[in-house]
Amino acid sequence: MTTFLTALIVVVGIVCVLNLVLVFGVIRRLKEHDQALARLPHGAGAPAASMRAPGSEVGEFTAVSTDDVPVTKETLHAETMVGFFSVSCAPCVENAPKFAEHAAGVPGGRDSVLTVVVADGDDDPSEMVRVLGDTARVVVEGYDGPIATAFSVTAFPTYAVVAAGRITATALDVTTLPVPAPA
Repeated sequence: MTTFLTALIVVVGIVCVLNLVLVFGVIRRLKEHDQALARLPHGAGAPAASMRAPGSEVGEFTAVSTDDVPVTKETLHAETMVGFFSVSCAPCVENAPKFAEHAAGVPGGRDSVLTVVVADGDDDPSEMVRVLGDTARVVVEGYDGPIATAFSVTAFPTYAVVAAGRITATALDVTTLPVPAPA
Protein backbone atom coordinates (compact mmCIF):
# COMPACT_ATOMS: atom_id res chain seq x y z
CA MET A 1 0.00 0.00 0.00
CA THR A 2 2.82 2.41 0.82
CA THR A 3 4.47 1.71 -2.51
CA PHE A 4 1.19 2.43 -4.27
CA LEU A 5 0.75 5.78 -2.43
CA THR A 6 4.34 6.74 -3.12
CA ALA A 7 3.90 6.00 -6.84
CA LEU A 8 0.62 7.96 -6.90
CA ILE A 9 2.24 11.00 -5.25
CA VAL A 10 5.14 10.86 -7.73
CA VAL A 11 2.70 10.70 -10.69
CA VAL A 12 0.61 13.61 -9.31
CA GLY A 13 3.82 15.60 -8.74
CA ILE A 14 4.97 15.00 -12.34
CA VAL A 15 1.54 16.02 -13.68
CA CYS A 16 1.64 19.23 -11.58
CA VAL A 17 5.12 20.12 -12.85
CA LEU A 18 4.02 19.53 -16.47
CA ASN A 19 0.93 21.66 -15.85
CA LEU A 20 3.10 24.52 -14.50
CA VAL A 21 5.40 24.31 -17.53
CA LEU A 22 2.39 24.51 -19.86
CA VAL A 23 0.89 27.48 -17.97
CA PHE A 24 4.18 29.40 -18.09
CA GLY A 25 4.44 28.67 -21.82
CA VAL A 26 0.93 29.98 -22.45
CA ILE A 27 1.61 33.12 -20.41
CA ARG A 28 4.83 33.76 -22.37
CA ARG A 29 2.99 33.39 -25.70
CA LEU A 30 0.21 35.73 -24.55
CA LYS A 31 2.78 38.38 -23.61
CA GLU A 32 4.45 38.05 -27.03
CA HIS A 33 1.05 38.34 -28.72
CA ASP A 34 0.15 41.41 -26.64
CA GLN A 35 3.47 43.08 -27.52
CA ALA A 36 2.96 42.33 -31.23
CA LEU A 37 -0.52 43.88 -31.13
CA ALA A 38 0.83 46.96 -29.33
CA ARG A 39 3.36 47.51 -32.14
CA LEU A 40 0.62 47.67 -34.80
CA PRO A 41 -0.36 51.23 -35.71
CA HIS A 42 -3.97 52.23 -35.08
CA GLY A 43 -6.06 51.21 -38.05
CA ALA A 44 -3.39 49.06 -39.70
CA GLY A 45 -4.51 46.65 -42.34
CA ALA A 46 -7.67 46.56 -44.40
CA PRO A 47 -10.59 48.79 -43.51
CA ALA A 48 -12.76 47.33 -40.81
CA ALA A 49 -16.52 47.42 -40.77
CA SER A 50 -16.50 50.86 -39.15
CA MET A 51 -18.99 52.27 -41.66
CA ARG A 52 -20.78 51.30 -44.84
CA ALA A 53 -18.54 49.46 -47.29
CA PRO A 54 -17.04 51.02 -50.42
CA GLY A 55 -19.64 50.97 -53.18
CA SER A 56 -22.48 51.59 -50.73
CA GLU A 57 -24.75 54.57 -51.11
CA VAL A 58 -24.70 57.15 -48.33
CA GLY A 59 -28.05 57.65 -46.61
CA GLU A 60 -29.88 60.97 -46.77
CA PHE A 61 -28.92 63.54 -44.13
CA THR A 62 -29.29 67.22 -43.30
CA ALA A 63 -26.99 69.10 -40.95
CA VAL A 64 -25.48 72.55 -40.43
CA SER A 65 -21.73 73.15 -40.20
CA THR A 66 -20.05 75.22 -37.50
CA ASP A 67 -19.89 78.12 -39.98
CA ASP A 68 -23.69 77.89 -40.59
CA VAL A 69 -23.50 76.23 -44.01
CA PRO A 70 -26.18 73.58 -44.71
CA VAL A 71 -24.68 70.15 -45.39
CA THR A 72 -26.60 67.40 -47.18
CA LYS A 73 -25.71 64.41 -49.30
CA GLU A 74 -26.41 66.58 -52.36
CA THR A 75 -24.06 69.40 -51.25
CA LEU A 76 -21.03 67.12 -51.20
CA HIS A 77 -18.71 67.87 -54.11
CA ALA A 78 -17.88 65.45 -56.92
CA GLU A 79 -15.40 63.77 -54.56
CA THR A 80 -15.38 64.61 -50.87
CA MET A 81 -13.10 63.34 -48.12
CA VAL A 82 -15.02 62.67 -44.90
CA GLY A 83 -13.61 62.11 -41.41
CA PHE A 84 -15.47 61.04 -38.27
CA PHE A 85 -14.04 61.89 -34.84
CA SER A 86 -15.29 61.59 -31.27
CA VAL A 87 -14.24 64.14 -28.66
CA SER A 88 -13.98 61.43 -25.99
CA CYS A 89 -11.74 59.15 -28.10
CA ALA A 90 -7.96 59.34 -27.50
CA PRO A 91 -7.01 58.09 -31.01
CA CYS A 92 -9.36 60.73 -32.46
CA VAL A 93 -7.62 63.53 -30.58
CA GLU A 94 -4.26 62.13 -31.71
CA ASN A 95 -5.30 61.73 -35.37
CA ALA A 96 -7.24 64.98 -35.87
CA PRO A 97 -4.07 67.01 -36.72
CA LYS A 98 -2.95 64.25 -39.13
CA PHE A 99 -6.35 64.39 -40.85
CA ALA A 100 -6.15 68.19 -41.09
CA GLU A 101 -2.67 67.89 -42.65
CA HIS A 102 -3.92 65.24 -45.12
CA ALA A 103 -7.00 67.34 -45.91
CA ALA A 104 -4.84 70.38 -46.70
CA GLY A 105 -3.77 68.62 -49.92
CA VAL A 106 -7.31 68.01 -51.17
CA PRO A 107 -8.17 69.88 -54.39
CA GLY A 108 -11.12 72.19 -53.78
CA GLY A 109 -9.99 73.01 -50.25
CA ARG A 110 -12.30 72.81 -47.28
CA ASP A 111 -15.38 72.62 -49.51
CA SER A 112 -14.21 69.13 -50.57
CA VAL A 113 -13.58 67.94 -47.01
CA LEU A 114 -16.24 67.20 -44.41
CA THR A 115 -15.40 66.45 -40.80
CA VAL A 116 -17.96 65.19 -38.31
CA VAL A 117 -17.08 65.74 -34.66
CA VAL A 118 -19.21 63.67 -32.30
CA ALA A 119 -19.76 65.20 -28.88
CA ASP A 120 -22.42 64.23 -26.35
CA GLY A 121 -23.23 65.45 -22.86
CA ASP A 122 -20.41 67.43 -21.27
CA ASP A 123 -18.00 66.87 -24.19
CA ASP A 124 -16.45 70.13 -25.41
CA PRO A 125 -15.78 69.93 -29.17
CA SER A 126 -14.17 73.40 -29.46
CA GLU A 127 -10.53 72.23 -29.52
CA MET A 128 -11.17 69.57 -32.16
CA VAL A 129 -13.25 72.04 -34.22
CA ARG A 130 -10.33 74.50 -34.02
CA VAL A 131 -7.83 71.86 -35.21
CA LEU A 132 -10.02 70.70 -38.11
CA GLY A 133 -11.81 73.92 -39.07
CA ASP A 134 -9.11 75.44 -41.31
CA THR A 135 -9.01 72.53 -43.75
CA ALA A 136 -12.52 71.07 -43.52
CA ARG A 137 -16.17 71.94 -43.19
CA VAL A 138 -16.98 70.79 -39.62
CA VAL A 139 -20.30 69.49 -38.30
CA VAL A 140 -20.77 68.78 -34.60
CA GLU A 141 -23.40 66.18 -33.75
CA GLY A 142 -24.26 63.47 -31.22
CA TYR A 143 -23.47 59.77 -31.56
CA ASP A 144 -26.81 59.18 -33.28
CA GLY A 145 -26.44 62.29 -35.42
CA PRO A 146 -27.72 62.46 -38.99
CA ILE A 147 -24.36 62.15 -40.78
CA ALA A 148 -22.96 59.35 -38.60
CA THR A 149 -26.26 57.53 -39.12
CA ALA A 150 -26.20 58.11 -42.91
CA PHE A 151 -22.72 56.54 -43.07
CA SER A 152 -23.55 53.86 -40.44
CA VAL A 153 -20.44 54.76 -38.44
CA THR A 154 -19.62 52.31 -35.65
CA ALA A 155 -16.02 53.27 -34.75
CA PHE A 156 -13.93 56.42 -34.38
CA PRO A 157 -11.83 57.73 -36.00
CA THR A 158 -12.84 56.49 -39.41
CA TYR A 159 -12.49 58.03 -42.86
CA ALA A 160 -14.08 57.82 -46.30
CA VAL A 161 -14.08 59.31 -49.77
CA VAL A 162 -17.52 59.92 -51.26
CA ALA A 163 -18.34 60.52 -54.94
CA ALA A 164 -21.82 60.94 -56.42
CA GLY A 165 -23.44 59.84 -53.15
CA ARG A 166 -21.45 56.59 -52.94
CA ILE A 167 -18.56 55.65 -50.70
CA THR A 168 -15.55 54.98 -52.93
CA ALA A 169 -12.95 54.33 -50.23
CA THR A 170 -12.81 53.79 -46.47
CA ALA A 171 -9.91 53.67 -44.05
CA LEU A 172 -9.08 53.52 -40.37
CA ASP A 173 -5.70 55.17 -41.04
CA VAL A 174 -5.93 58.57 -42.72
CA THR A 175 -2.59 58.11 -44.48
CA THR A 176 -4.05 55.20 -46.48
CA LEU A 177 -7.06 57.24 -47.59
CA PRO A 178 -6.78 58.40 -51.20
CA VAL A 179 -6.90 62.14 -51.82
CA PRO A 180 -9.99 63.01 -53.87
CA ALA A 181 -9.31 63.91 -57.52
CA PRO A 182 -9.77 67.49 -58.67
CA ALA A 183 -13.26 68.27 -59.93
